[in-house]
Amino acid sequence: MTFDLDAFVIGGGIHGVGVLHDLASRGLRPVALAEKGRLASGTSSRSTKLVHGGLRYLERIRQWGLVREALRERALLLHLLPGIVTPLPFLLPEIHFPRTRRHRTRPRWMLRSGVALYDLMRRDDLPRSRWLEQDEALERAPYYRRDLDHTTLRGAFLYYDAQMQDDVVVRIVAEAARRLGASFREECEVTAVEPFGKGFRCTLATAEGEECVTARTVINATGAWVNANLLAWGFTPDVRCLLNVGSHLFFDQAVTDAPLEDAAASIIQNPDDGRVVLFVPWNGGWLLGTTESLLDGVPENLKLPPGDAEYLLRTVEPWIALRDPKLHLRESFVGVRTMPLRDRVPATAASYDSPFDSPYYAKDLDTPLGRLSRETVIGVAHRALFSIYGGKFTTYRHQAEKLGRQIVDEIGRGSRSATADPACWFLDEIRERCPDIMPTRSDLRRG
Repeated sequence: MTFDLDAFVIGGGIHGVGVLHDLASRGLRPVALAEKGRLASGTSSRSTKLVHGGLRYLERIRQWGLVREALRERALLLHLLPGIVTPLPFLLPEIHFPRTRRHRTRPRWMLRSGVALYDLMRRDDLPRSRWLEQDEALERAPYYRRDLDHTTLRGAFLYYDAQMQDDVVVRIVAEAARRLGASFREECEVTAVEPFGKGFRCTLATAEGEECVTARTVINATGAWVNANLLAWGFTPDVRCLLNVGSHLFFDQAVTDAPLEDAAASIIQNPDDGRVVLFVPWNGGWLLGTTESLLDGVPENLKLPPGDAEYLLRTVEPWIALRDPKLHLRESFVGVRTMPLRDRVPATAASYDSPFDSPYYAKDLDTPLGRLSRETVIGVAHRALFSIYGGKFTTYRHQAEKLGRQIVDEIGRGSRSATADPACWFLDEIRERCPDIMPTRSDLRRG
């Protein structure tokens, strides 16, 4: 039986375009992607704009492998996308909360152990971490309140991660895949996927009307819609997940008296629940995020949940002097993380009004959200139908490479992945022919 495509990717976020790029680099032809909106129109453009190893994940030994993978990929993305993925200094302060607070602060020995292990795991040329006394910490984070005394801010560890323009990275990956022979379509919704011989027939809805395409393999990279789409297409999901909402606030530069130039980002711990939030110089302003809560409803046209802005501002208020945050707020945005669960998937499902009310999406959780792994899980609800759950933006390339091997094995042909080769990225060509995609300045903190 002849198929139109070797592989059909559904979903134009970072994991979708990452798989498209990987398969194209292996020489598979033809491969294509469909996105019902615009590329990166979902969670892939609503992140904290970081390419990072996940320093806080080191508190759980089970996630050390994820941190090691992310640090390896961070180094590679710094090499592959110079000026697009850029180094960013971070401060990890040793702070003191009054005894009346419920959660204790992380002591200096714990902070020192964390950044030291972070240094040991990484393989790049970024500066190594070091301890800063209070005066030097205030110099690197000039947005800290100047009235902090030594009993409140005792100093900070300086370490490095990286940042990016997330939607730009998605566009570059998609364009690189196109130059390797792949194709993608935007404003193209997949309304049906059904078995067809040893592959699938997919129905597409576009502005021009309805059409069909056949494919040997299908990759469901639709993020929060992953299980909803499987159910709509008539497949039973084999991975249960929950949807985790992360809110961000973006302020203009004038929200603090601090200059953006050379300012470090900062991690601030909330004294009431022990969570941390990030205050990051980005794109000519300051980015504050993120929250964690279970989604209540459908992951579409989301607005900032009630209380999230207050939570973020309340967390940083004792440490950062923000001038009239409401006046200087330029944007708020919400991303929805899809997090796979390890519990058993129900064998049968009762009736439900919406796929998001089904047992395949968790509505409550005994474990705190912060303890769940950010690892990627690949579901196989039907032979040659692969669904992507979870994952970090930073590790997308390596996870796409692993899935690419599975797809090559399924199809029975294809070479090794070449996405670690700068020649497969065509940056100079994309910069010349697609100037609207590339950022206008290499330093994202200047905007």
